[in-house]
Amino acid sequence: MKKIITLISLVSIIGINLFADPFDDFKAKFNKNYFKPFIKDFGGVLGASDFSTGRSLGFPGFDVGFNIAIQREPSSENKILKNAGVKSFGIPILHASVGIPLTGFDITLRGFSYSGLNIIGGGIRYKVFKSGMLTKFMPDLSVMLYYDNINYDYFKGNHLSFDLVGSWDIPIVKPFAGVGFDRTKLETKNLNSSLNGINETENGTRYTIGLRFSPLPLIYIYGAYSVLHNQDGYNFGVGIRF
Repeated sequence: MKKIITLISLVSIIGINLFADPFDDFKAKFNKNYFKPFIKDFGGVLGASDFSTGRSLGFPGFDVGFNIAIQREPSSENKILKNAGVKSFGIPILHASVGIPLTGFDITLRGFSYSGLNIIGGGIRYKVFKSGMLTKFMPDLSVMLYYDNINYDYFKGNHLSFDLVGSWDIPIVKPFAGVGFDRTKLETKNLNSSLNGINETENGTRYTIGLRFSPLPLIYIYGAYSVLHNQDGYNFGVGIRF
């Protein structure tokens, strides 16, 4: 158990260092003409943390872990981050999930608080298909729905995402792939009287493919490549699953 805690702590520290508050210059670089591209990038990175497997937990299963999604660079239209000199940026997330008996549903709580950014949310996963002894090499399929509340020093809002994901429960490595849709709404605050209260909504689609493996019993690590609303991205995570 000490090794498990140490592993999750190390990945969390790495994630915090990668995060390094890329939104710190949001107030200085804000322009309402660039707000929608900023929202689109933000929603894609947040939504990229939705999944790393299509296999449901089932009762009394649980899953606790840390993950971070990183966009390689801001989109060309996202001048708020471009003009701030931001290169790659990411959002770390802690999550806890449990299986609900007799329903085929899992529920998840997730969030993170760091350097003025607070995210708290949750979601549900529904088992569409779960492989077994006779269907071992068929993909597990799930659909997921998440809602997140977002609060930062200079903006607030919410994020809604829907995902379809499949994975293969095979020995050693467990490939997974999925598609997700994000709807993100943000509103400015604490800028100035003429810029406060500007709100915009952006939608976008994600595509993810990755590998997950267990170096120790109950522990998993995963990495993935994602297309986040037409931008290159990467996902990393570690957790405990039973």
